[in-house]
Amino acid sequence: MRKKLVFLSLFFLSFFFLLLAPKTAAATFSSGLEDNLQLLGGNVTLLEQEAQKLANETKAGVYVVTTDSSTPASQMAKTYLADKVGAKNNGVVLVINMNLRKVYIWATGNLKYYLPSSRIEKTLDIVQPELTDNNYYQAVSGFFDQVSKYYQAGIPTSRKYSINSETGAVTFHRSFQPLSILIALIISLIAAGGFVWAIYRRYQMKDAHAVWRYDYGRNGNLELHQREDILVNTFITTRIIPRPSSDNNNFSDGSGGGRSF
Repeated sequence: MRKKLVFLSLFFLSFFFLLLAPKTAAATFSSGLEDNLQLLGGNVTLLEQEAQKLANETKAGVYVVTTDSSTPASQMAKTYLADKVGAKNNGVVLVINMNLRKVYIWATGNLKYYLPSSRIEKTLDIVQPELTDNNYYQAVSGFFDQVSKYYQAGIPTSRKYSINSETGAVTFHRSFQPLSILIALIISLIAAGGFVWAIYRRYQMKDAHAVWRYDYGRNGNLELHQREDILVNTFITTRIIPRPSSDNNNFSDGSGGGRSF
């Protein structure tokens, strides 16, 4: 009886602590809309909610920026996303430049695999016409829909890959194809054997015991000449080769595309 009471006490205590134990919250990824030109009107809150939902889904930072800057849209997109998530971390940004009438999409980290240039062009097919017609809400919402669709479709590649469930990091695996390797090995051995056999047959002498000697004394000839090189003058020129900036290095790892509207 005593053992049963101890067991029940331990059971209820464990159950009580499990109820009170803090639950781990789902990871939240950053997002944001900087509607500097107030193109989205009263739809900003709704689009912010869509952006956050997409960020949690893709495990990447999701951003939209409207601007009238004279800075090229591509440069602004790369700089902006690098400041928000890091140069090579997970993220995507849509920049709408009303001054230059340019739109640009830039993706880094895991999203660069889901959004290669071909898919970005198809996304721009949705976004650009809406911007031309001044339908800015539809343009941004269409951008979110396309990113979500391509993320759910997976990475367009035949290579095997795995995805980290917490960070979204993509790891590609080397594919081992033993049949292809065996076929290539057999073909190479046949080709090498045929080459050796052809050389052997061409230079094989009729008499296997015959010995062929080359008369080096009669056919050889050696001539030596003396030559002197005199250094008259030298010229040395120097040129400083500028190093590429670190920003360019940081922006090399991503996928992007843009258009006029």
